[in-house]
Amino acid sequence: MVDKLVLAIDRDNDLGRKAGIASPVVGREANINAAVKLAMADPEDSDVNTMFGAVKIYDELKQKGENVEVATVCGDESVGVISDSKIAEQLDALVNRLNAERVVIVTDGSEDEFVLPIVSSRFRIDAVSRIVVKQSRTIESTYFMIKRMLNDPKIAKMTLTPLGIIFLVYSVFLLARYPEWGTGTIIFVIGFYFLIKAYGLEDIVEEYFSTLKKALLEGRMSFIAYVISAILVIIGAIQGFNMLWNVYNQPVAPGVITLITSFIYGSIWWVVGGGIAATLGKIFDSILEKKPFIKQLTIPFMLISSGLVLWGASIFILAGSGVGDQHSALQYLLMSILGAVLITLMAIVPLTRRA
Repeated sequence: MVDKLVLAIDRDNDLGRKAGIASPVVGREANINAAVKLAMADPEDSDVNTMFGAVKIYDELKQKGENVEVATVCGDESVGVISDSKIAEQLDALVNRLNAERVVIVTDGSEDEFVLPIVSSRFRIDAVSRIVVKQSRTIESTYFMIKRMLNDPKIAKMTLTPLGIIFLVYSVFLLARYPEWGTGTIIFVIGFYFLIKAYGLEDIVEEYFSTLKKALLEGRMSFIAYVISAILVIIGAIQGFNMLWNVYNQPVAPGVITLITSFIYGSIWWVVGGGIAATLGKIFDSILEKKPFIKQLTIPFMLISSGLVLWGASIFILAGSGVGDQHSALQYLLMSILGAVLITLMAIVPLTRRA
């Protein structure tokens, strides 16, 4: 039983992945040994300094006569819900094992500090110590520091991927002698990337490419389906931009909502087709592997229903902006909503009865 716990946090589990050490690591000697093993595996890992920093704070508090213990908790390589859940489980184990009420948190940066609310729900936080590694302020050391950062897969994906897409897009439009189109497309790509990051959709994009690679290596039918899906989505984007450009060149200047709606109108069925192609590929793989696929059968119906609603709504909005007949547009909207409801019921009712 202790009064205070000095807690080092390794949210992405470098200790487990690189040194093969399970967490939580409790005790001065255990933490020193673990930090040494991690340093031997990767001398440049900042978590080494975090663990030694925690031991240093532990020694200082111990010299003052405080009843204190030091521990390290680790999350998971998949930073987010999975890693934070593992940290929460380890914190509960420490509460039961040490019965400490207060904690001093030691981290190596802001990412680890995302778990502070989890810690504060179990301990009273006395202090937070961030360990910052001292660096030489020369240009050479800055270069090597940036180089090491870019060698980290997580940082490389976050920085190099959007930069690579931007350079490729601009070079294509520059060679085609449409630099203004390249500028507009780049702004669109950056905005789309920000939306993906804001809503945490990068895992879905990464999973798509990971599944595509796995399907290729394993010779699955879904690989062709995913390629067809990507091609259809790209065609949809091109058709959407064409429609947007045609509406933009109307005699009366359209509003932003009208331009967005025109893009949806021109691209929606291509995107729906891409989603259906990917789903059919997964269903075909499930049939070959004799896995359950009944629930996946509803996805094409839901995609078609969503497409109908967006298509009908886009016609109605465009008609209200002077593109098309408004009376016919209202009929299209009502018919698309009715069709979407009927298709959804066709997909859900048989599945409900089967359950």
